[in-house]
Amino acid sequence: MAYPDHWMNELLSKSDIVTVVSSYIELKPKGRRLWGLCPVHGEKTASFSVSPDKQLYYCFGCHIGGSVIQFIMDVEHMTFHEAVEHLANRAGLAMPQEVNDAAMMQERAKRERLAEACQLAARFFMETLLGEGGVSGRAYLKKRGISSDAVKRFGIGYAPSEWEALKKHLGDKGFTPEELVEAGLLVKKADSDRTYDAYRGRVIFPIIAANGRVIGFGARVLNNDEKPKYINTGDTLLYNKRNNLYGLNLQKSGKLNDLVMVEGYTDVIGLYEAGVTNAVASLGTALTQQQARLLKRYVSNVYIAYDGDAAGQNATIRGLDILSAEGLNVRVIVFPGGQDPDEFVRANGKEGFDHLKEEALTLNSFKLVALARNYDLSKDTEREQYTMEACRFIGSLSPVERERHYQQLSKQTGYSMETLRAQGASARPDERQQPVTVKDKIAVGRRREAEPDNERIRAENALLFHMLQYPVAIKLAQEQGLEKQFASEGMRTFAKGLAEAYARGMEPNLPLLLSNMEKVDAERVSAALKDEAACTEPEKAAKDCLCRIEKCNLAEQIEEIKRQLIDPALSADQRAGYLREMQALNLRMRGLS
Repeated sequence: MAYPDHWMNELLSKSDIVTVVSSYIELKPKGRRLWGLCPVHGEKTASFSVSPDKQLYYCFGCHIGGSVIQFIMDVEHMTFHEAVEHLANRAGLAMPQEVNDAAMMQERAKRERLAEACQLAARFFMETLLGEGGVSGRAYLKKRGISSDAVKRFGIGYAPSEWEALKKHLGDKGFTPEELVEAGLLVKKADSDRTYDAYRGRVIFPIIAANGRVIGFGARVLNNDEKPKYINTGDTLLYNKRNNLYGLNLQKSGKLNDLVMVEGYTDVIGLYEAGVTNAVASLGTALTQQQARLLKRYVSNVYIAYDGDAAGQNATIRGLDILSAEGLNVRVIVFPGGQDPDEFVRANGKEGFDHLKEEALTLNSFKLVALARNYDLSKDTEREQYTMEACRFIGSLSPVERERHYQQLSKQTGYSMETLRAQGASARPDERQQPVTVKDKIAVGRRREAEPDNERIRAENALLFHMLQYPVAIKLAQEQGLEKQFASEGMRTFAKGLAEAYARGMEPNLPLLLSNMEKVDAERVSAALKDEAACTEPEKAAKDCLCRIEKCNLAEQIEEIKRQLIDPALSADQRAGYLREMQALNLRMRGLS
């Protein structure tokens, strides 16, 4: 879904990047740029730069960059469309109607309507808790040690026991039963048209999205004997439990080093009250890939702190694999005696929790601990079985990890290091588990590495720099085929936009060109402009870049032919044809030297 250029131009003209960034951090001039402490990764020396003339930003520390839209995406953890809407609201600019067809406009209106209903419902539940009808709810929260400050911070409420209390309250405000069913606030009886409140006689935990909107609810019984203990909002137009995390709305700081993943609402609240303010919870479901990707937008490092019982530990293993598969650095906090995080932190405070966090296990260490729980190590036979299975797992790891885990296994089982190494080495390749690698060194904040450095990328970035500075570079690239100069579709589209602007005799509108680009491509453009030194011979420099890129293209074609030649099914004529083609490519390559 693209926004009209004329509307995006107006939005960008009303969203000066210096003004927007200055509302988050202090900027100071140095050279042609303004500098400040990066709001996304923690740092003590300013490496975050803003170019007022180009309306772009770039951080030399964590390599984020782009236009004002990408900045809002970074600092507010928003999607592209959320960032656009955020800036439009900030500028007092109505969202364009052209972007939607009639169905989309109708859906947007419905979403707004359901969001309003959820917001009013949350207010009703909280007012009920604090009023005469909330005595039993307040007693339950007091018993759980949840303070009045936490009630306000998390918007906790109480649903009256009556069947239609919320239905009547919101009906008086103009909401129909059909709307409230769509919002997940009412339930429709299967064999009739009757509707009634979804939550009754329960403590209510509003589920608040990262943008601050109430999108759903979790409701807990006051009596543990009553089942089910929790009722959660089902999937609605606003809410999908697989795509959200409880407590994420409180993680607005861009300087998070890590997030702690717990199981339940009260775990998040209990940790927050103890001073652990970076906890979030899955919403009545096992951790999902969508939730892992959501976490990745905030941090690189995640601690799993699930309950210490068997169910919690099994959920931990599933969560470890999902988080690891998304490239997150994962560690496991192990609670003693089967406690849950809320119980532990109330008894031991933040200091006790921080100590457990320092002792957190790596992914592979925890898998070995979990594996040991399946065996009685006091029995020789089971200890032997455990050792063999553990050796198969350790044998699949890196040499450094193998050494560490074999030492621990030796102490645990009594077998010598030599015996364990031999056992691990004897496992057949198909018996070994796929290695699971997790960086032991916890990264700082959301710092990420710069784009992989190879000859093709260096040449493309250098060409991009010259194209952004000098029209002659665009002309030369067009003569050799603009589409061949960049490997990614996003960069080819950007280069085409530059060429079209120059052809019209206009200065390229960089923020507009970047506005619809993928985040990684926008960052690459900003990185290409990080060097400000002027080029004395831009035409010669551009020709050199084009030559380097052509060599890379030829090398890729030659490697592809080599892969084809490996095929034993090739006929003699096919093989001869491939060899002639490779010879011609090699001649062209030598001609470029």
